[in-house]
Amino acid sequence: MKFRVVIRFLAVIVFLISLCMLMPLGWAVKDGSSDIRAFALSIMTGSLFSLILFLFSYKAKSSEMGTREAFAAVALAWVFASLQGCLPYIIGGYVPSFTDAYFEAMSGFTTTGATILTDIEVNPRGILMWRAQTQWLGGMGIVVLTIALLPMLGMSVTQLFKAEVPGPVLEKISPRIQDVAIMLWRVYMGLTFAGAAALMLGGMSFYESVCHIFTTVSTGGFSPRNASIAAYNSVYIDWALTILMFLSGANFNLHLLAIKNKSLSPYRDPEFGFYVKVILVAVLAVSFYLYREDLSVSALDALRYGAFQVVSIITTTGYVTADYSIWPPLAQVLLLSLMFVGGCAGSTAGSVKCIRLQVVFKQISSEIRKFIHPHAAITVRVGSQKIENKMAASAATFVVLYILIFVFSSVAISATGQDMMTSFSAVATTLGNVGPGFGAVGPVNNFAGQHAAAKWIFSFCMLCGRLELYTILVLFTRDAWHR
Repeated sequence: MKFRVVIRFLAVIVFLISLCMLMPLGWAVKDGSSDIRAFALSIMTGSLFSLILFLFSYKAKSSEMGTREAFAAVALAWVFASLQGCLPYIIGGYVPSFTDAYFEAMSGFTTTGATILTDIEVNPRGILMWRAQTQWLGGMGIVVLTIALLPMLGMSVTQLFKAEVPGPVLEKISPRIQDVAIMLWRVYMGLTFAGAAALMLGGMSFYESVCHIFTTVSTGGFSPRNASIAAYNSVYIDWALTILMFLSGANFNLHLLAIKNKSLSPYRDPEFGFYVKVILVAVLAVSFYLYREDLSVSALDALRYGAFQVVSIITTTGYVTADYSIWPPLAQVLLLSLMFVGGCAGSTAGSVKCIRLQVVFKQISSEIRKFIHPHAAITVRVGSQKIENKMAASAATFVVLYILIFVFSSVAISATGQDMMTSFSAVATTLGNVGPGFGAVGPVNNFAGQHAAAKWIFSFCMLCGRLELYTILVLFTRDAWHR
């Protein structure tokens, strides 16, 4: 492992995060609020630390960035970003401890949306803007942003891109990785601007529309309101956000190809079709049971609440417009199950991803057919694409690893004194980068009451979920550190 080239990249990341604090600092100056000092000191501290890292690694050669270094750089980028990102919370005294501050920052950058803040609205607007901005930065990816903004960095950006971009499929839109990163960020920003305008049309203020669109396109779920989206009680805002979350949970490559080709044909993608079918079935089922159980809602309201919660959870956004913990048991089970599904590969969503589930289901079907027709040559396909044994094995391995981490983490959380439902759902929601869960971490509660050790376990789960397991787990192998 050539550490100097990794440290050089981390210096860039820390400096970039420091620069991004200028926006919430601007809000703080505009409001004349108490968080001016917190952001000013955080920017100075981050810049100084970045300079120290750069001076330590200035002799590093860009060509030394290999696969090992790329995995380490990407994994540590989120760790260092969270360390820098938590400074305003600590310096300003807006959270009670370093553990809580780091948890909040990690939840932001990994676009999880789990929070320890019990009264969000008492915090200055600059701090709340920073919470939202951490999710927007983490959505498309800090590393991808770095590659997009600094194409002359000179490092092996191909390795970095492959190590960071979520999902098992990396489409070759352009032969140059920098070009791909720039194009994806253009789509990301375009959706951001369009979404902000749509929310303002629904009556949101400019500030709140910016905060919410930052956390919508990133499928993060942080809100500047205590009651999340339920605070607005607006049919327009609910449906607008449902559509925006749906688009953000789709593969951004499809949006890019649709724009380039001026055609909707890219959306005929089999994974996108699976994603749509799962959402439709879940929405109809949840809405039907809500209406049938007579929870004082009309059929249209049942559809509105059902669609919002289903899309919010499957895209791992985590917004809430209703307390789904009091919904009928079947509706709760469906929502809990969706935490393990996630959006499409190449989206800002977390969890397992639709394509992996498709591949695993197809492989299971193939194995069953082989029992009936042992001599038949059965080809596994997703749409028209033939699934090679390597891809099928990779998808199956990922699912097994995901389940193992879920089980071990749930046991560890239960050891801190939490009940089974809270332990299971808290791990499911942090590992899947969803946000709210059930029990003590349900939609009307938060993670403030969790044991300090549990918060560090959750932070690890959030990091694993954001970086698709392998990027983190590979660092725990001896081969990653020795030639």
